Amino acid sequence: MREYIRLHGTDDTEALISYAYAVITRYGEGSAELACQMYDALAEAEGVLLPAAEPAATASYGEVARMVHATKDQNPENLPSGVSRLVKRAGADTTLHNAVRDGAEWAWVPHGDTCPFCITLASRGWQRASKKMLKGGHAEHIHSNCDCEFAVRFHSGTSVAGYDPEKYLRQYRAAGSDVNAMRRIDYAARKDAINAQKRAAYAVRKAEATLHSQRGSGGSSGQNGETVHRFLGKVDLNDAQQVEALKDSFCSNYASSKVENMMVITRNGEVYYMTDNNPRGVDCSYLDGKLKDSYNIHTHPPDTTQYSFSLDADIPAAFADGTRIMEAVDHKYRYRFVVPENITFEQWDRVRSDVQDHALLYMAERGMGVDDIEENELHVIIEETCKQLGVTSYSRWEVHK
Repeated sequence: MREYIRLHGTDDTEALISYAYAVITRYGEGSAELACQMYDALAEAEGVLLPAAEPAATASYGEVARMVHATKDQNPENLPSGVSRLVKRAGADTTLHNAVRDGAEWAWVPHGDTCPFCITLASRGWQRASKKMLKGGHAEHIHSNCDCEFAVRFHSGTSVAGYDPEKYLRQYRAAGSDVNAMRRIDYAARKDAINAQKRAAYAVRKAEATLHSQRGSGGSSGQNGETVHRFLGKVDLNDAQQVEALKDSFCSNYASSKVENMMVITRNGEVYYMTDNNPRGVDCSYLDGKLKDSYNIHTHPPDTTQYSFSLDADIPAAFADGTRIMEAVDHKYRYRFVVPENITFEQWDRVRSDVQDHALLYMAERGMGVDDIEENELHVIIEETCKQLGVTSYSRWEVHK
């Protein structure tokens, strides 16, 4: 997948989806078949006579499309991980569906550098397989960059070498039975290595954001058309009614535009409008220092909106250029991010990265499922990041029905 992206890029979404679907189908079938062989071999080793294991279905075209859309516009570098997750899911689904069919027991067995979320699951020990462990017919614990796996057994005397649920339970209880506390403990133990990686990534993003104060539903991708920069005059910042009327007028005029538009109100009340006639971005860097302590609002077009701020452009650029309040509007929602005064982007991004790795878990906690990914994944990631940082910086509300 990485080689395909290197050669062809990510602009042609349909081609990207088709290629990802072909890869996931091919290797997902292999993952499911290998899981069948392992399941049958385990049953034979335990002396249990069972029907041959049946392979689970691989990800549908629609599921792959949702993954690509949700991942490509946030961070294209994560697409290979998304493909890997769906390939691995076919094997996990195979194991669990057959375990449910045969009344086997299952456990979540950690491997490698295990995250606190997986340690928490592992601490639950062996459990009877049931349909309750499946969400939408799928194994729900699979996340990116994870080497952990489901194990099954048919007799209570069987276990997996090295699997010690009591040890994991002690770790969980030592953290006050709080997975977020475990994450903090885990980070404290590995913070030097983590911070080195984060600093390197942050330096790249900061340099890009500083050079191009970019806003956009899809980051810096997309093709610019005619660039328009206009100075619209000044507004009295003490006249709240006038300021709000200006914002509402911008939303009414541009919320459904097919290209991105942006309005900036500087700390001195100067009002600027700009567009690059690009469906995925607008560059406001020409304002330079005028962006510091500014209010700004931009649009996300109907065909490219992610229904919240982009993590690779909007949020990093707002931190980098000194924005005070950033808003965006699309055909359904309007959203606001007040840049926290006492939190650096590096601190924000560290928490965001951890939250994003477990986005489906946080969505499930809010009663959301796979069908809600397109409209709510970014929203939940930003909302949960703010929650874990103890700030009330973010809000989203529906404006068009």
